[in-house]
Amino acid sequence: MNSTKLQIAKLSRYIANGTAWFIIWFIMFPVMVVGGILSILITKVSENKVDANTRVKSVESKILPKNTTNRNPFGYPDRSVRE
Repeated sequence: MNSTKLQIAKLSRYIANGTAWFIIWFIMFPVMVVGGILSILITKVSENKVDANTRVKSVESKILPKNTTNRNPFGYPDRSVRE
């Protein structure tokens, strides 16, 4: 009777492995491949728009410091000691 339980366990393990193999290779793998291909095609065909609310640095948004007339080559107030 012990060998019968062992054979049933082996058979059920074999069936479970075969079922898992079938599901992975014939269902999940093709779905992932088709999804990846569609994702690539959609990004190539449609124009990518950035809808994020990111800050944009522009020249108009800079606040210039007051009472500074001397500036270094980078546009910052010149604070070097001149003789």
